[in-house]
Amino acid sequence: MKKRFFSFLQITVTIFFVWYTFSKINLIQLKNIINDLNINFLFFSVITYFFSQYISSLRLHFILNNNNLKITKALNFQFYLIGMFYNFFIPGGIGGDAYKGYLMNKRFKWSIKNIIKLLFIDRFIGLVMLISILIFIENGLLLNLNILIRFIFFTLLIFVGYIITKKLTSNNSLFFKAYAYSALIQLTQFLSLIFILLSLGISKNFIEIIFIFLISSILSIFSFGGIGIREYVFLTAASTIDISPELSISIGLLFTVCAGISSAPGIIYLKNK
Repeated sequence: MKKRFFSFLQITVTIFFVWYTFSKINLIQLKNIINDLNINFLFFSVITYFFSQYISSLRLHFILNNNNLKITKALNFQFYLIGMFYNFFIPGGIGGDAYKGYLMNKRFKWSIKNIIKLLFIDRFIGLVMLISILIFIENGLLLNLNILIRFIFFTLLIFVGYIITKKLTSNNSLFFKAYAYSALIQLTQFLSLIFILLSLGISKNFIEIIFIFLISSILSIFSFGGIGIREYVFLTAASTIDISPELSISIGLLFTVCAGISSAPGIIYLKNK
């Protein structure tokens, strides 16, 4: 019942924010922006985003194998792609992480409780990395923090992340190694975002746009596949990054397209499970 309610809530939030966001812009201008895209840069954006997801699968593989859940990188990546497909294309489903857990339990007879714990750690460490970056690139858009306060927040964040991970896994080094994987994931996603900006002819305010992108990434869990909320966040940030609302929304929209294209291959492996 709770899963159905959460799925219904996600779909409702998605529909509302899609409607609200696109009702606030000039659709003709948006169409013209899309028509003038540099497709070459968009292609590179898709490739780099897909590569970021491969690195994400390596992080999960590392976490699983360091907790005695042995799985090959190839099979883990297949499960990861299936999870991506579920998250993006199947509204109201059990969710990508839950389906990955189901497949692992079915294939290896691993404890569901242990799988859920490690999938949570995988997501948790990724969130710690997102917040870490936000602490250091925030330049007064939300808070006005000096370097000492930033360093204190960062230190506390890393300490809490380490303690929680160690408590759940009894592994002293797992947090920091998985955190390093997370840094690579974000670097490749930033590169994907920059390719989107270049495809739109945007060549300024990269740091501010990356900050907005990170905020949208955190909030995207409340909608289906991040659709609607991502575009809404960029709409509200248009004046901050000094571009038109239509151009700002295009950033979020194209990132959603990249995520969708990268998630599509999951159906190939889903048919065989």
